Amino acid sequence: MGELKQLDLCSGTGSGFPLAALRVGGFKLIGFSEINTHCSDILEKRFPGIPNFGNINEFAITGGQCEQPDIITASPPCPPFSIQGKRLGAEDPRDCFPAVVRIIEKAQPGFLAIENVRGLLTCPLRPRAKESYFGFLLSQLSRCGYDVEWQVVSSGRCGAPFLRERLLLVGVSQRAVINRSESWAEQIRREFNQAGRIAAWASHQPHFSRGIFRDSAGLDQPVGLPSGDRTIRRRREALGNALDPRVAAIALRRIQYLHSIASIRA
Repeated sequence: MGELKQLDLCSGTGSGFPLAALRVGGFKLIGFSEINTHCSDILEKRFPGIPNFGNINEFAITGGQCEQPDIITASPPCPPFSIQGKRLGAEDPRDCFPAVVRIIEKAQPGFLAIENVRGLLTCPLRPRAKESYFGFLLSQLSRCGYDVEWQVVSSGRCGAPFLRERLLLVGVSQRAVINRSESWAEQIRREFNQAGRIAAWASHQPHFSRGIFRDSAGLDQPVGLPSGDRTIRRRREALGNALDPRVAAIALRRIQYLHSIASIRA
């Protein structure tokens, strides 16, 4: 089938969709969009030679000098939608979804994969609004020409010692003709069964409570360094925002499956 050219937005340290793409295979990374200097330094070291187009809002306007992508992946900041925050939705200045949608609309890739917190499903478009942000996002992606399906997947199901849940969205261009022979839920179940992950997780008896590791916030606790150290704070922030590459791979494998059975109308 050849490699799918991947443009990754809101990339963080690249430990989500970019790393998953390397592990899954069949993808060619052609660019990032990340503004955080700490994360950008790590991206440069992990993926030398791959251009970083910087601020996503500026990139959405200029387009940069980027190749035409076959797939756009994105991990927009989650604070506007997290149940642990104020849930300002579209009124939060950190909301990057408008820029992501603008780039998708301009580039018109065949496929897209987006992830965020589960709270996106229930977050209002803005405080006290009846319309949901998620419903608005789906309508915007449909307007751009994409049919979208979604699943909530826990890192715990992939063997991690924490239960962090992430919302995965996979979009397919409406120019694609696809006869789906297997639902995404069936595909995920089959993959877990083949890997023996469900049985392994059910029988696993950890030496700590699941409640301790509801998410990954406690997994980067360096010994002997003050908690207020600037470098440590940046590392913790990057880890807290990171997408588990095993979870990201679930979306990428779905896209590979759809790509294998799709024909694109001109």
